[in-house]
Amino acid sequence: MPVDRDGSNANVPTPFLIMSSTEQKPATQTLTPQQIPITSPQLMSRYITDTGKILPRKYTHLSAKEQRSVTSQIKLSRNLLTMQ
Repeated sequence: MPVDRDGSNANVPTPFLIMSSTEQKPATQTLTPQQIPITSPQLMSRYITDTGKILPRKYTHLSAKEQRSVTSQIKLSRNLLTMQ
């Protein structure tokens, strides 16, 4: 394989030299609303008010599917008495 003056491979495009097959995801990854466990009220507190009302999509900026999921998780959590 020919080598340029700077020591890099001439036939291999630059982006392929930079990429590696062992790329790792960042260690801190946020959970989607569907992945929030119902036993952790601290994570669900961003979707409710101080008085316990569920915030609408206007304020949570969730899709309709995500909002329905969050709503059902909060209601289930209330029924299990893990969230006040």
